[in-house]
Amino acid sequence: MELSWVLIIIGVFLTTGYFFQSASEKRINALESRIRHVEKQLKQTTQGMELTEPDVNEELRELLEKGKMIEAVKRTRQEFGWSLLEAKQYVDDLKAGQ
Repeated sequence: MELSWVLIIIGVFLTTGYFFQSASEKRINALESRIRHVEKQLKQTTQGMELTEPDVNEELRELLEKGKMIEAVKRTRQEFGWSLLEAKQYVDDLKAGQ
């Protein structure tokens, strides 16, 4: 009798976990879809516009030319208030576009 209760409880937990995971996955997919839509709208909106580059980019390029990648990332974080990962990606993109 005890074994059957244990199996029932395990089954309930597994079923509940599955439903939570499924709901989370649906929400993630919906958010990803919304992000793609917003990115598409942004691209259409900015098409034909002349966008100015942030003033700090020249300073960042100079740091990169001197091989001071870490200082460039630090300066990016100071300027924009971004996380380490966001600043690193920005500097990497800036470096690739030189």
